[in-house]
Order: sequence, then structure tokens, then C-alpha cells
Amino acid sequence: MLKTIKQEVIRSAGTYMKADSANTVPALGENFVVTSGGMVGGGTTTVSYVNHWIDVDNDTDKVISLDMDKYLAFVTTQAKLKTTPAFDAVGVFGNTTSRTETNLFGPYTQKYMNYTEYSWNHNDVAGDGSGLDDTGLTPDEYIKKSSTKADTAPNWYARNGTRDKDTSFIGSINLDRALGADKDVKDVNYMMAWNQPHSGNYDVPEAMAWIAKVVAKAGDSWKTALSAVSRHGRRRSAMAAKLSRKVADWLLDGTRMSRADLPLPHEQGAVVEPCALRAARPVTGLFC
Repeated sequence: MLKTIKQEVIRSAGTYMKADSANTVPALGENFVVTSGGMVGGGTTTVSYVNHWIDVDNDTDKVISLDMDKYLAFVTTQAKLKTTPAFDAVGVFGNTTSRTETNLFGPYTQKYMNYTEYSWNHNDVAGDGSGLDDTGLTPDEYIKKSSTKADTAPNWYARNGTRDKDTSFIGSINLDRALGADKDVKDVNYMMAWNQPHSGNYDVPEAMAWIAKVVAKAGDSWKTALSAVSRHGRRRSAMAAKLSRKVADWLLDGTRMSRADLPLPHEQGAVVEPCALRAARPVTGLFC
């Protein structure tokens, strides 16, 4: 697995350098300078990290060497953002206020549904419809029920930052490999986002353009909505492509719209980040 992670980090660095002649990687001993923030109403923060783990040739866009021990040690210096369990904490040991991703799963009639074995088995909130305590079933038994079976989305776009301390690289790589082996999956666009921490909106215009392309290829008559999303994302990528609530609902649960429901250019609706589209409906699935 370490070899695979190394290959993906090298591919990420190479893709970054090739994307734009202005994209360069600091020489060994020089600093990565990272500026974060910049959203409306907020300031920016600039942090420097010494590059002691990757050697590249910026003229040829090639990675010469990568020291995995030093690279992983570098990743551990990044800010820790998540508690334990990191992404599936709602309902666990009475926790009903966690802002984790548990609420992205389950039927529309429920506020949330635990999706990892640990959290499922340690859910102790009576009456929430999730966990061994309410269902009497193990996670495997629950998902094998005829009423809970689902098809795999055929198209997936997955991103994981190369300095993400909170989402395991193994998790995203396993997702990529599992989707690639799924007969129902037609396209997996997976990449480790170069020099990105745990976040979202790694490249909003790219993600929205990918959605538009996939929907257009599928022959969906509503691709005009996604074209508007893509254009809007290019104009306001820092604000993560604001959508109307109706478009957001359509992307997330397949709700159909009339042309009168399409968002106007000036309309400022809900912000939908790529991370919020993890389990999209028949057309696409996103992960980051």
C-alpha cells in the first residue's frame, strides 16, 4: 500500500506541474508557501513548510525522488481537524450534535444513518433508526436487506489532498480500486490533489465541468442546468459555485425540475461543495 500511495503522490505532483508552466515544486531545502482563506468577510493565513521529502525537475515536470518516511512525517505535522470517530460520530455514545458526515447517509425519512461498523455498533441513541440497538442487525445484515439495496453510480470523481491528515490515503485509494472493479461503474476520475490539506473545493471548475460532461454523455436533457453550474463555478470558484436550492436538491436526490426552475445567473442559493455530493444518485458520485 505504501508503494501505491507513493505512486499516487508522484502522479499528483507531475499532474500539477504539467497543468501550468507557473506550477512549480520547491527544490529540496526550500519552502512550500501555502496561503489559505480568502473567503468573503475573512482574512488569509500564510504558512511555510520546508520541502525535505520530494525532489523534482520543474523543467521536465518529472519527480526525481520521494522519501516516503519523510513525506508521511510531514503529513503528521498538518493541523488535526477531526475528532474520533472522524466522519461517522452522530449517534455514537449519545452524540447528536457532531458535524460529521453521518447525515449524508440513510433513507430520506431519517436525519442520519451510521455507515461504519464501529459507529453502527456503538450507536446508543434510542429511536434514531440507526445501529444495532434499533435495527437488531449487523451492518452487513442491514445492507443485504432487499429494502436497503442500491445500485452503484456509474461515474465517480474522487479527490484526496496530499497533505490531508484527516482522511486516510488508504481510504481514497481503496475506494478508487473498489469502484474500478465494480461492473456497474463506467468511469472513475481519481486523483490526490497536490499540496492540499483536508478540505473541499480543490478545483471547483474542474469538478463541475466533469459533472457537465458526464451528464451530457448520458444524454440527460437537463445538462443545461449543469452548464450553468460550470459557468458559475468558473466565475466564483473561491465561493464554491453557489447553486439554487432546487438545483442542489436535483443533484443530491434526483428531483426533476422544469425549465422555470433553473437558476438565474444572479441567484445566490445554497453552497454545494464537492464533498457534499459523496453519494449522488444515478448519474454521478463524488468523494473528497
